[in-house]
Amino acid sequence: MAPEVSAAVRTDPGMLRAVNEDSALLEFPSYLVADGMGGHEAGDQASRAAVDAFASVIRPGELSTVRDVGLALDAAREAVGAVAAHRERGAGCTLTGAVMVRHEDRACWLVLNVGDSRVYLHRGAELHQVTVDHSLRDEMIAGGARPDALPGRNVITRALGSADTTADSWLLPVEDGSRLLICSDGLTTEVDDQQLRAALTMGGQPDAVVEELVQRANEAGGRDNITVLVVDVLSGGSAWHVSAEPESSIATESENDRTLTATVPRRGQ
Repeated sequence: MAPEVSAAVRTDPGMLRAVNEDSALLEFPSYLVADGMGGHEAGDQASRAAVDAFASVIRPGELSTVRDVGLALDAAREAVGAVAAHRERGAGCTLTGAVMVRHEDRACWLVLNVGDSRVYLHRGAELHQVTVDHSLRDEMIAGGARPDALPGRNVITRALGSADTTADSWLLPVEDGSRLLICSDGLTTEVDDQQLRAALTMGGQPDAVVEELVQRANEAGGRDNITVLVVDVLSGGSAWHVSAEPESSIATESENDRTLTATVPRRGQ
């Protein structure tokens, strides 16, 4: 049987934007957020096309597979490409989230990311950012650039509808009592990790947490669209406080998607 989860999502245009270009998918086993690319036409259409195409491939109500997630990602790429083809200035979106898959006879989260939306893992009072932002700023920081030479956070280096649509991905164990936060950058540019951790630790049920985080982002300025999705694992997963032997990395590129590679990270004590 699949693990039991509880989830909630809230999307909001923010305080300054007239159009909400974010889209979200909350349908077991898929939990995704897509953020229409700023400065492009039809960003809202691109983000909606991406999540709709992804959902059309993944069977609802049952664990998926790494291969099917690769196929779904390909479908999302094609759908956004079709939107972009009919726009003079193009169109695009980020895509990030988690799909519960069966791998080696157990349930795992397959976390994927293209762009600068994020997935966080919350366990107890600990918060870890799983995804890595595909932004010019983060790449320059990793390369040792001086703080005064850094560009703004809004310059992203990968997105659906752009030249580079490569997805990073990770396989994580589904652990009882753990919580995933999936969000667009409209949240993380306004609310820092310390505030995220506090809300996730003390905020209660997912519906209450998403409401609180959207409210915090708007109170901090709400300069962009805000989408927040929270998934709790209630039962049926492994016990997160029990350490496991480190697992070897695995290549999971499917025949249909040579850009999707997943690894199983070491679990901390």
